[in-house]
Amino acid sequence: MLKQLFAQWLPLPDNADESYLSVNADALFDLLASIALYVTLAVALGLIVYAILIRNKDENYLARSRRLIVGITVGYSVGVISVLGSFKLIITQLNEDINSNFWLIVGLFALLAVGITVTLALSKCKVKGAKWVGLAFALAFVVYCIVIAVVIPAKKDKYEPLDGNWQMPLVTCVLVAVIGVLAYFGGDKDEGGYDARALTYGAICVATAFALSYVKFFSLPQGGSVTFASMLPIILYSYMFGTRKGLVVGIVYGMLQFIQSPQFYQPVQVLLDYPIAFGALGVAGISRKIPGIKGKTLAEFAVGALIAGILRYVSHVISGYYVFSSWAMEGYTAVSWAFVYNMFVFADIAIVLAVGLLALSTKTLRRAILQVRQPVDEN
Repeated sequence: MLKQLFAQWLPLPDNADESYLSVNADALFDLLASIALYVTLAVALGLIVYAILIRNKDENYLARSRRLIVGITVGYSVGVISVLGSFKLIITQLNEDINSNFWLIVGLFALLAVGITVTLALSKCKVKGAKWVGLAFALAFVVYCIVIAVVIPAKKDKYEPLDGNWQMPLVTCVLVAVIGVLAYFGGDKDEGGYDARALTYGAICVATAFALSYVKFFSLPQGGSVTFASMLPIILYSYMFGTRKGLVVGIVYGMLQFIQSPQFYQPVQVLLDYPIAFGALGVAGISRKIPGIKGKTLAEFAVGALIAGILRYVSHVISGYYVFSSWAMEGYTAVSWAFVYNMFVFADIAIVLAVGLLALSTKTLRRAILQVRQPVDEN
């Protein structure tokens, strides 16, 4: 079936096998991703220039312009996800990365999605006990994670786990506790529920972040890549709606990242590199409560992005130290290689800061974000 599919785009010899298809699929994907990079840069620059040009227009005009910007962003994101996502899924299948472990993680994502959907639906209908249903799903999610971490064996044929690997779950629990505490105390007590506005913006931010994650400047051989500000939408969502909602959106985005590029060597490693690492982006909104910068939009955004990026970096470092240390380059220890290799995260942060600060420097976009925040701040 895959051979017939690719025959529509690529001239395949009669003796083409799965490896031949995989190589050509990778080449075609890289070409499309390169095109997407330049198109995305042009679209982003165009939107920022447009926002600058209309900065002095009246509020009605600006409101229509914001809807236009959102429409272009969502439409472009759907297009990128549809095209590049389809090719990535085919490549994943050709590389035989879709196995039982993959589906177990997908099941974890499905449980999270169903739990959020059911809890929100019950809350909207004002059903008594909706909160307890949500707690039950949360408990099931935690149990599922523990079962995956304990039951699924590590793939020792692909890597050599570090001695003392029993410490990894303990260190991971400490990191999760830190992220959870920051998200809880960094949020507002009266953030409110997931109304239509929060859900709509959450869907838009996740879709935009997922689309941008396909637009890469380069990818590293052992996993990880530098993208065109793919963390920015999640960070902005946390900044607008608070750390608690931001944490949930970040976890959902992390699950989608696993589906996009599954790297499964050890169960706890999957949790560290995906839902925990990207869920940490959701605490960016904590900067709104830091004395000295409160009310200063650019400073709040910059500090929040740095905090979120550092937490993601720590998550990848823990995974790199315990799981990928056997792949360290000559001259590096396990811990030094984990710290050095994962510094690609700071390149990602630098791009997020550059694009985010440039966008927030425009009156139109800054006003749009502050207007979304206003109802939350007034509670």
